[in-house]
Amino acid sequence: MAADRRGGPGPRARTWLGWVAAALGVAVVAFLVGRAGSEAGLSSPSPSPSITGPLPITFGTALDPASGEAIQPTDRFRDGDPLAYSVRMAVAPGVDTILVEIIRLNDNGTETIAQPLADGEQGIVATSPIFAFKVQASKLLDAWGPGVYAMRIYLPDGADPIATGRFTLVETPVAS
Repeated sequence: MAADRRGGPGPRARTWLGWVAAALGVAVVAFLVGRAGSEAGLSSPSPSPSITGPLPITFGTALDPASGEAIQPTDRFRDGDPLAYSVRMAVAPGVDTILVEIIRLNDNGTETIAQPLADGEQGIVATSPIFAFKVQASKLLDAWGPGVYAMRIYLPDGADPIATGRFTLVETPVAS
């Protein structure tokens, strides 16, 4: 019986050899196509930088004594509440002032400037990536009234805001 056998691999080995040959064929084709593209001067795909928008403004009712950032998060403030806000930048801005614009978002979809940029200059530490402020909501209610507001923070001479956020000033009902 041994004389009836043919030389060479069996059926299972032939299947494996077929898969190996197919994989090598794909690798050779991929190499040749890639090489042809590079020789033709075609650029290889590279990730494009993502466009980053303004940073978020964090609102809260206090400032953390260690980090200086707004804590006890909320975006609704009533008469008597402290309103704290902060922004964490990737690097320090290198300037000692920011400009803060406040926009009232009206119920009918229009916007009204509550605090123009010209009136919103605030001093910051130029070497710190974090800036934060705290004010009594009653002062803002007296100045602007209750409503929904957008805050936009700019660096001097900046065309686009570096940070944006929304908050609501709520009128406290008078007890009768």
